[in-house]
Amino acid sequence: MIKNTIIALVATAAFAGAAAPAFADVFGDNASTEMREFTANSILAELQQKGINATSVEDWSGLIRAYVTLEDGTQTMQFFTPGSLEQVTL
Repeated sequence: MIKNTIIALVATAAFAGAAAPAFADVFGDNASTEMREFTANSILAELQQKGINATSVEDWSGLIRAYVTLEDGTQTMQFFTPGSLEQVTL
């Protein structure tokens, strides 16, 4: 729990405002493993702050694919635009 709180605080500070659209670029092929993991944790924390019970995220053809646990306990994939994290349907 403390780890998630720290990640959320770091994510908010590091990716506030204009830095948010950079998510898609960071998930590119040239990003280090550590940077990809940090970015994924930051996006995960932001989704959770929005009330989305996401358990993991990854780059998926220019979108953010999140694995989300629903209220009934089932898990589904949801897709979000990089930066704004607005949900999209495919």
